[in-house]
Amino acid sequence: MIYRITITGTESTGKSTLAEKLSIYYKTVFVPDYSRYYIDQLPHKYGKMDVLEIAHGIIEQEDRMMHNANKILFSDNDLINIKIWLEYYKWEVPAWLETEIIKRKSNLYLLCDIDLPWIPDEQRSNPNDRTELFSQFKNELQNANADFQIVTGITPQQRLNSAVQQIDDLMNRVNK
Repeated sequence: MIYRITITGTESTGKSTLAEKLSIYYKTVFVPDYSRYYIDQLPHKYGKMDVLEIAHGIIEQEDRMMHNANKILFSDNDLINIKIWLEYYKWEVPAWLETEIIKRKSNLYLLCDIDLPWIPDEQRSNPNDRTELFSQFKNELQNANADFQIVTGITPQQRLNSAVQQIDDLMNRVNK
């Protein structure tokens, strides 16, 4: 069995760094943030249809990378993130996305806390909504009855240590 672990949360919380470090630590692969790749290719500001295309890209990447995983597949971004993105911009969440969220539920979600400072880049746009968005992620995970833990720490090593402890706890629970 391959365990799916999703690193999630609002912008500028160290998700991509954590996903990469976890894949190295556990000697497996991670699915990079497809939204960054997709948006970098756009000649225009993204819209609802682009967000839905990103959702399809996440699905395709996860399915492809699952075959390369060594016991754990880490995902940097997922469909819950897409749902929150759609809701944030007050765009309709299609029924197929809700179905896929349930169908593709991860074994564990690592919700990155907002205790890291905001680092701007051309794709980040919500420095003042971090608390609200963090609460939205937490509520969405609770509503989905997802197994999730909050990852804290102000350095990449502290975040890695926090995440490893949560993952090892999960693996100990399921292997009993």
